Amino acid sequence: MATTSVSKDRFTMWPTALACCFPMILIILWSGPFDLAFLGVPVLFITWTCSAMLAFGMAIFSVSARQWWRAVSMSVLPLATLGVIANAGIVWSLAMETGERIHFQAMRRSYLEDVSKLPSSGEPRFAIWHWGGFGIGHAVVYDESDEIVSPEQSSAWKKRVANTEVGSCGAWGSPLGNHFYLIRTGC
Repeated sequence: MATTSVSKDRFTMWPTALACCFPMILIILWSGPFDLAFLGVPVLFITWTCSAMLAFGMAIFSVSARQWWRAVSMSVLPLATLGVIANAGIVWSLAMETGERIHFQAMRRSYLEDVSKLPSSGEPRFAIWHWGGFGIGHAVVYDESDEIVSPEQSSAWKKRVANTEVGSCGAWGSPLGNHFYLIRTGC
């Protein structure tokens, strides 16, 4: 009686799936409230690191067992993780910016309602929505004058923003369209 043995040398999908999912989860964490990112990112990084180390160990074992397809597939996650670590600044900034833009789009209608309720005093309107932050504040600003991105702001603009983090700490960021800006504040 002949028995058929199933080869263990086959491509394993979970390392590749995790190599794709972990960066997407990082973006999702940044698209929620700041506290979600503040608490969730360390958990993600620990999970990511442990998974990469497990896959690396399994890749080494697969090489010693001459299971080449399995070794290659297990190497995907550790190699992708090394690529992310080597480009950590770019990956971090890209994930944060993408997540916060998603967050803004999800909240856009609410911001527009708030802007419509601002008094019209003849001067350009200004509003800030704080998202939180640790050392560096994250926020969305509505600046009808668009002076927040000007190299030099008028004295009227400086007076309008004087009692905000933008006025007291300075801000930098990127435009979101229609007078909205995704900003960071330095205090």
